[in-house]
Amino acid sequence: MKIQKLGENQVQEIKQEIKKKQIGLNKLHINYRFVKGELYIDALGVEGIPQTEEYYESIEDNLTYIDFAWLTPLSNHLNVNLDASIPVSPDGSFEHNNINLELHIAIPGEVKENHRILSYVTPLFKKLIPFRAFLTQIEFGWHNYRLSNIRFKLSLDGKKVNSILKTEQVVNTQILGQWLSALSQVLDYNQGRYKHLVDLPIINGRISTAKYETGLCFRFDGKGKKKWS
Repeated sequence: MKIQKLGENQVQEIKQEIKKKQIGLNKLHINYRFVKGELYIDALGVEGIPQTEEYYESIEDNLTYIDFAWLTPLSNHLNVNLDASIPVSPDGSFEHNNINLELHIAIPGEVKENHRILSYVTPLFKKLIPFRAFLTQIEFGWHNYRLSNIRFKLSLDGKKVNSILKTEQVVNTQILGQWLSALSQVLDYNQGRYKHLVDLPIINGRISTAKYETGLCFRFDGKGKKKWS
């Protein structure tokens, strides 16, 4: 069942509060938490700037468009946590073709073995492949000696989401295989690390393992003895 994330009542409430506080918007942050179905919206700007009624109508129209164009369709399709940042123009219009988007999933604690991890992420990878042109980076996070979360970063054109979803997609097995192979390499290379981050760029839809940014984490007890890294 398709569940609307940002309905008419919520849009009106946001609009009226922006109008009441006389906020000149610069940016909108959206955070959706899949498991609890919670939606958080931060309207960021300068307070105490009177605007025309057309400005607030534009805010309302653009909030409605967000839900219709990509927020509800994408979140219902992927079923993952979602963080987005959207620039807002001085006239109250949003830059829907310039959305910084992050998608992130937690790997359940019982999913530890490499083959189980690969099986667990395969359905999500398949759903994301049609959006590979917008993908810029993938981050793998370790905690307690296991892969605990994966985060995708996208530069999204929200105007294209519905058309992509409505097009019958045949899974690109070559891209899927390359993504799973890259993850397999990362899993093998980082075995035995307690807490660790690996950032890999995505170039032309492919995860690049030729050069990536890695982060080591250290913890010391009260006597200065290293506990993990």
